[in-house]
Order: sequence, then C-alpha cells, then structure tokens
Amino acid sequence: MIDFKTLFSASLLLLTGMGTAYAQRIDLDNGSRKTADGFSSWVVKEGREASARFGNLQLTLSTSADCRLKSNWWKDGVNKYNCCINDGVTVQAVDDSGQRKPSSGGKTIRLTVSGLSPGRHSLQAYHNYVDGEPSARLPLLAVKVDGRWLLRGISQSQRAEKASAAGRSYVEFSVKRADRPVVIEFATIPGRGESYTNTGFYINSLEFDVTAADRLAHDPYPTDGDFHAAADSGITFRWQAAKSASAHICHFGTDSLTVADGTGGELLRTASFTRRGLSPLKTYYWRVDEVIDGVTYKGKVWSFRPRRDAFPGAEGYGRYAIGGRGGMVYHVTSLDDDPINPVPGTFRYGISRLHGPRTIVFDVGGVIALKSRLTCSDRFVTIAGQTTPGLGIMLRSHPFGMAGDGITRFLRLRLGHEALHDRDGLDGMGMAGNDHSIMDHCSISWTIDEAFSSRNARHITLQRTLISETLNVAGHPNYGKGMKHGYSATIGGGEGGAQGSSFHHNLLAHNEGRNWSMSGGLDGSGAYDGHHDMFNNVVYNWGHRACDGGTHEGQFVANYYKMGPATTQPFLLVAQLEGTGSGTQSYFVAGNLRENRDGSLTRDREGETYRYTLSHGQKLSWEVFRRKPFFPSLARVETAETAYRSVLSDVGCNAQGLDNHDRRMIRETLLGTASTTGSFDGVADGLIDSETDKGCEGFDGLDIAPAVRPTSWDTDGDGIPDWFERARGWDASTPNNNADSDGNSYTDLEDYLNWMALPHFIGLHVGEKQQIALATYFAGFPNGRFAVTPSAGVDVTIKGSLLTFTPRASGLSTLEVTATQDGVSFTRSFNLHVAETVR
Repeated sequence: MIDFKTLFSASLLLLTGMGTAYAQRIDLDNGSRKTADGFSSWVVKEGREASARFGNLQLTLSTSADCRLKSNWWKDGVNKYNCCINDGVTVQAVDDSGQRKPSSGGKTIRLTVSGLSPGRHSLQAYHNYVDGEPSARLPLLAVKVDGRWLLRGISQSQRAEKASAAGRSYVEFSVKRADRPVVIEFATIPGRGESYTNTGFYINSLEFDVTAADRLAHDPYPTDGDFHAAADSGITFRWQAAKSASAHICHFGTDSLTVADGTGGELLRTASFTRRGLSPLKTYYWRVDEVIDGVTYKGKVWSFRPRRDAFPGAEGYGRYAIGGRGGMVYHVTSLDDDPINPVPGTFRYGISRLHGPRTIVFDVGGVIALKSRLTCSDRFVTIAGQTTPGLGIMLRSHPFGMAGDGITRFLRLRLGHEALHDRDGLDGMGMAGNDHSIMDHCSISWTIDEAFSSRNARHITLQRTLISETLNVAGHPNYGKGMKHGYSATIGGGEGGAQGSSFHHNLLAHNEGRNWSMSGGLDGSGAYDGHHDMFNNVVYNWGHRACDGGTHEGQFVANYYKMGPATTQPFLLVAQLEGTGSGTQSYFVAGNLRENRDGSLTRDREGETYRYTLSHGQKLSWEVFRRKPFFPSLARVETAETAYRSVLSDVGCNAQGLDNHDRRMIRETLLGTASTTGSFDGVADGLIDSETDKGCEGFDGLDIAPAVRPTSWDTDGDGIPDWFERARGWDASTPNNNADSDGNSYTDLEDYLNWMALPHFIGLHVGEKQQIALATYFAGFPNGRFAVTPSAGVDVTIKGSLLTFTPRASGLSTLEVTATQDGVSFTRSFNLHVAETVR
C-alpha cells in the first residue's frame, strides 16, 4: 500500500534539494528559428568560443584550437517534430586556414558556468545528431565536471523525432563557492580501432536544475499544447511512463497554477485515465507524477483544449479553428484607415494594434480603402463580417491576410487597377503560413496578382468563397507587356507534416488561370510536400489554365468545371511533375464534371479531362493517379451536380445580400455568358484587364453604401445587440459574450454570430405579413420546386418561388426551405426575429 504522506514528503525533499530558483532551460538554436516552449534561445555563432547570459547565469561554450563551434539543424525535424532536439551546436575539425576537415580523434565542447549558487545542481543536455548522413556511425559521449569524469557511455541519437528517443546526458554536482565557475566538458571517446562517420557531436539544449527526463512521464496524449484535441466522446489520456515507475499520481483541472502546485492527486496503477464531458470553451491542464522506489518525481504541466467546429457548417481541415472565442470584443466604428498611426475604432487598429484573442464586429458598413497591405499577425482572431450593417463591409486598394486559428467570414476585397501605382501588394486575401484557420463566405475580385494564396499553410479551409474577374492583362510589374496574369489562387496546404487542407464549395469565375494552382512545395528533406483536398468547387470560364501545379497527395473530387467563351483548353486537372524534389506526387480523381459549351457533360477520363506532364528531367517511378483517397475529407462531399446548384445558391459575401458584382458572377455562371470586354485585347470573353472595362460595374456600380448602427444597438458593448439579448432572455446591460447560457458549447456571442450568418430578418412584428423571394436565395435552382418545414409561431405558405409568412409570436424562430430541381435538393435556413411590440 502506498502512503500519500510519505510520497509527498519524499517529493518535497527531492524538489527542494536542487536550487530550483536558478533553473534555466536553453534551446541551442540555428539562426533564430523555432525555440522550444519554456526555453530561452541561444544562437551560437561560428567560432571557437561563444558566451551568453541567462538570468543569473553566464555561460561560455568553447572548443580546442583545431576545432570550431557551429550551429546546424535538421529542417524537417524542426518543422515537423521537435524543435528543441533537432537543431543545436556541434564541434567540427578545421585546418590552419579555418576550413573544415575530416573529423578524427575525440572532440570536446567545454561549458563554463558562472553564477550558480552554493549547493547541489544538475545539468541535463540532449545529444541528437542532426546531420544528414544516413545510419551515421558515431562514438559514445562522456561528461566531466571540474576535471572529474561523472558520466560515460552516452549514445548519441540520429535525427530523433521526439525527445524521449534522443540521446541525453544528466549530471549532478556540488558548487562550494558562488564566485568560482563550474567547468563542464562534453567529449567523444572513440573506441580503439573503430571507424566513425564523424567523431563530433551535438548539444541541442541545456537544462539546469531539472529532474532527469528518465524519471518523468513523457510523450503525453493529447500532446502538450494541442488546442484541437478530439474529445467528442471523451478522451483517454495516456503517456509513456518512466521505466521504473510503480505508480502514477495525476493532477487534472482548468487552473494551471492549481495543477502545477497541487498535492494529493489521483493514484493510478496504469499509465492512462479517461475523462468525459469536457468543454471546448475551457483549457485543461494535467500533470503526472511518477513514483519510483518510494520517491515521487513531479511531472511537467501539460495543456490541451477539446476541439469544436468553428461554427455550424464549418468543414474540412480548418473546421476546428478557434478564432476569438473567449477573448475581447472590438467594435469597428470608422471606415478610415491610417497605416502609420491606426486610430481606435478603425479596422486596422483592431487587426494590428490589439493583441490576444478577439472578435471583431462592425458597427459601420461600407468601403474601407486600405492605404497599405494589412496582415493580422495574431492567432485567435475572428472577423465577423456578418455583423455589418447595410450591404456589408468591403476592403479595396490593398491586400489583407489572416493568421493561424483565425476565422474570417463575410468579407469582401476588391483590389482594383489603382493598386498597380504603388505596388504594395497586388494580390487579394490570403492564409499564407496559417494553421487551423478557416475563411468562409468571402468575395475577392479585381486583383492584379493572384486573388488568394495559402503557401506553407496547414489545416486550413477555404469554403463558400467567390473568386472572380482577376485582372488579366493589367501590367503586372514582373511580366512583360501583354502578359496574361488573371490568376485565381495558388493554394499551399497540408504541409510540414499536416494531413490536409481543404478547398470546397467555392466559385471561381472569369479567371484566366490558376483555378487552382497547387503549391505543395518541398519539405525539409527536399521531398514533395502538400496534401490538398479540392472538392465540390464550381469553376466557370477559365482561360488556358484550370487546376494545375503539384502536391504530394491531392484529392480532386466532385468539382464542376463549366467551359466559357474564354476557355481554350479542356483539361480540368494537369498534374505537373516538374522534377524539383524527391518522392512522389499522386492524385485521387473522382466524380468531376466538365460542362462543355454545347451543354453536354463529360465525366472524368484520363487524357481527356485530366492528365500529367513531366519536365526538368523528372523520372516517373510511381503511379500518379490512384484509385483510393489518401485521407478523409472531414466534410460531407456532394456530387458535382449537387455542388453546382448548392454553390450558386450560397456563395460569397452574402450575409446582408450580394452586391451587384457577385450577382452578375452567379448569373453569368448559371447562364454560361459573359458581359465584359477586355480593354487590352478588345475581346468580349469575360476576362477583364481593369474594373473600368466595358460591361463591368466597377467600384461605383457595386451598390455598397455607408451604413451605421444606432448608438443604442449594443448597450453593454459585448458584441451582441440588445434585441437579440432580450429575445434570448439575457440582460442587455451586462456583458455576456463569453458565457454559454444554453450549454451548447458556443459562447453567447458565437450564438449571435451563427444566427446572423444565415439569411435573417430583424425587427418583424406579430401579425404582419412578410414575403421572401426564394429565387434570390436559390439561384442554382431557376426552375426549382420549394417546400418549407413548419415552424411554431409562424404561419407560412409557398406559391411558386414566393414564400409568405406571418409571425404569431415574438422572439426568434427559423424557417427551413428546401429547393429541388432535376433530382438535386438543397436546404437553407431563414432566421426570424419578431419584436415584442404588436401591430
């Protein structure tokens, strides 16, 4: 029987005997790249000696006169696995001119430490060899402290992916005088008669006064810092126990300090336990202490958060984006823009000057003329364009980019030809470098470079977004006169070890090329990277390029490509194998349709609708087109026929209604027409060169006018208007944006945002007849039949495409309407707010 009092007393003795006030963790980095959480960075410059100060400690690394110190890294290891153990400082032999020479004989790195207090101390160092020689033969390491060998026979690991598999040394020593430095020597001891790939070694990190890693629990699941943990049905927590552990003591909670300082805990005999009913609105912390020979070794505090859809209808690999959930609310009250000194109330101020999780709501609608590129650098930001009055918000003149764990919805960006004059970004909106982000129901047009890009992204979704009329021959500064560059999108995604990124239910209309251009890139080893999931998109009137580029694994499923007057090549997908990397690039192609100019349909056929090309000496040694998908889509994938009608019915920035441009794009896609003429070539094929070209509405014809919310709209400033709070029975004078009043795991603010994201009608009155022209909301069903699901408190009838309803009670209600045509059905919800006053 284990006695808790005895265990806790032993733990206290252990923890207080090492001078932990001086604990320092130092990550030896390469070129200021990623630094491990909880560590300080030290980039050691090439040379024989380097020094740095960390708190009270002064550290100096040095080596012998015939050697040099040099930082290096394993790029894939840092980017995909563990950044602490996959870079570091090594020792290399050099000749009289300072050039590297073959390594022979033992090598030493000397660490001189000043500032340690008198008493017992420890040093833990990792030794993971990151150079690229496969199966390198490496000598053993030894460690000497103040001239005395304390440790021998330490094996180096080679490109280990996690710390628990990495080579490691741990020494304990005493300091008698604070003014006397401690000298610690790390050295390789080559075996007599043995040959080695390299007699040098690496130090990846230094940890003073920590418990030895082999006495601690490690490799937890969920991984530390996983804010998208799969917990829908609960989580079974597990970890790799210390080898000699006879029991485990678990501490679990939602307060990090309580878990870190907690005593007692739950005694476990196995290295796992299960918890259910966890909330995605909370961050959880847990700690596992290991019991070894009657002594308790206090573990690290790990954290995680259960995942949850960013909003109802979020799908794909970015569906679990957190956005500003639980953070502050920022109100945009001005359409002005000042890139040098952003003013509170402007959109730029909310993006660039505030920090921390936040939701941006709009009290004004209209056009924001950006005066320079605007990029969000903070994670956890929601841009809630559905809160905008009038016809919504539109950015123009310069590009906008979002950040990781971001949610961007119902935002327009129309760049315009004027952007060419200052050349401060010629693209539109982007998710470059994002991880766990989603962009939904946005509209992007009139860009000079590509309208959308997401290079080097992981776990992202672009959905229900309308990309249209990229300017074709617009004088792009990187190309010659007359060069066609009306490009939709270069999509990176699923890179750096991520499983996938998703592009679905988007409409790409009147764009010359890159519909899409896959940019999988290369991983750190030079192998083809990228995992692209492209499904249920509608593409109309491309020019000489539809979908092309390259990725390691691509899924091209149930897309609908409709040829238009500008279309000059018939292939929907061209896999370009360009010989730039090692490894493979393969695709799963299924269920796609090409609508030809005569209205006939062509289904997938290699050599007719899709193919591959080889260039730059690429040698093909694999199967390019596979018969099975590579990864799940994390979405409900429709047929191409269904997607065509679904997308045309619900795409773009439409929360407040479509502007004139997007209405034209949908209409021309449906009818297979083009109404514009390019000013450069004079051809009426729908590919424009300027937003002022013949047939294009231009900025003046969008019908987007300034609009302002009344000052009484949101009394408590929590982002939720008073009328919604009253309808839900909440107190409109007390902020409750981060509460979860109905227990549905969405905050009260998110409940409002989700309500506003659907077609909605506000301020209705009991007994007052209303009508909805359903053709406006079901453009993909021009000859559709409509049916409505009855809702309590609302009398409703449908005649043709006209829905008539009369509210019989105040409050909030929803009508569900289904359109059906040619065997395809699509359902949309209409939210109603009926005021308390009776007419």
